[in-house]
Amino acid sequence: MQLSPATNRLTALSLALAAGGIAVSAYLTLVHYRDDLLVCAVGGCHTVQKSPYAELYGVPVAILGLGMFVAMLLLGLLRRIQPEWAESITLITFGLALTGTVFTIYLTYLELFVIHAVCQWCVLTAVLTWVLLLVEGRLVLDTPLEELAEDR
Repeated sequence: MQLSPATNRLTALSLALAAGGIAVSAYLTLVHYRDDLLVCAVGGCHTVQKSPYAELYGVPVAILGLGMFVAMLLLGLLRRIQPEWAESITLITFGLALTGTVFTIYLTYLELFVIHAVCQWCVLTAVLTWVLLLVEGRLVLDTPLEELAEDR
């Protein structure tokens, strides 16, 4: 199966968003361990990074984001290399982006209503995740359902 030009553009956009997410999440992971490296223009980053919500069961939330973005990048590359797997990969990446979006909504709620501080890097990560969801959702909509059924 050959990927359409629109699918190729959306896949390239997805790869770029995932790469941006990797950069921000890697920075936040580094900052988790070296808070002297944190640069913050809005003033709430230190509060958010030092809150009890910055970790989930002892794992920095930034590492969870990093893992999601790395998976999205690798799956996006695989979608380009193995176009015959594109439909299945697109469903997986959409599911990852949806899960990430739900988690960022929860984290944004915590920032606004529990921590009472906003981190610009967390907002950027959330926006990248939400846009990834839109791109992957568009790719799902562009995938013919009969082709998905044939994959099974």
